[in-house]
Amino acid sequence: MVLVARGTEFRSATVCHGMQLLEDEVKVSVDEMIIPDASVPLSTEEIFTVEQAYKSFITWPKFLVKPVSDPSTQAQEKIPLSEDDPLSSLHLLADILDDKPLEVEYDANVFGAGSEVPIYLNSQDVHELASGTQELNISIIQLWTMYMSGVTNKLGRSDDYGFIDPQSIHESNDFEHINMHLIRSFGRGKKIYFLPYISGRHWQLLVMSMQDNYALWFCSLHRPPPTQLKQAIDCSIPASMMMGGRSIVNSRKIAWISLKRFKTTTPVPEKSLLFIRNAAAKYIVRLYNSS
Repeated sequence: MVLVARGTEFRSATVCHGMQLLEDEVKVSVDEMIIPDASVPLSTEEIFTVEQAYKSFITWPKFLVKPVSDPSTQAQEKIPLSEDDPLSSLHLLADILDDKPLEVEYDANVFGAGSEVPIYLNSQDVHELASGTQELNISIIQLWTMYMSGVTNKLGRSDDYGFIDPQSIHESNDFEHINMHLIRSFGRGKKIYFLPYISGRHWQLLVMSMQDNYALWFCSLHRPPPTQLKQAIDCSIPASMMMGGRSIVNSRKIAWISLKRFKTTTPVPEKSLLFIRNAAAKYIVRLYNSS
């Protein structure tokens, strides 16, 4: 067996580039090339060699992933990053996380259920947010959800807003898994729920008003809500009501509304996007500084 690269193994990942991982596969990032022109064992349409996989994610056979040590590596004192210019700090953080991803404790208070696996934030994730033009990995959305939960707590609205972990309702999960997670989440009795959803490599958002009995679907590509998600929502709401001891005799089926806001050609104001990116960046930098 020949060492062709050093990288990071993401054992908790179940999906890589939108594809479900098999039991004998694992998601890795190639952080250092040893033999750049070596062929990768599981090539894609765009990646055939180690050099092409550099600084990217790729699926790798588990039996070919082995721990390696670098005797030249020495522990260094962590230098806190500036929170005054968080977007600039993200570029520094991306370099720092080249060696090891940041582990963030999974917040059960936000998602309504615990997880023994932390949220892993790696260099590529940070680069995506820093660029402002790349698609965001699911870990960034999970952390943004945790940030928004903190905002609602500060406003004293924690009883009103609930958040669903996008990993738990990912399209690669089976129906029963998604349904049971939604039942537990809706059982928390929030008035409004936010459900970030990724289909393929495209992010969408579902906002549900439990009091007014409607679901607002946001999709910039005008795609309809996935059938599996709609069925899980329609099944889990009455199930959560019954588990909470509430009658479903007079309950109405939730109304699905696909908003047409994205028919306009007017882009979202750059100032608004910058505000959101700064808020997310500051939260992530703060997580690193406190780790």
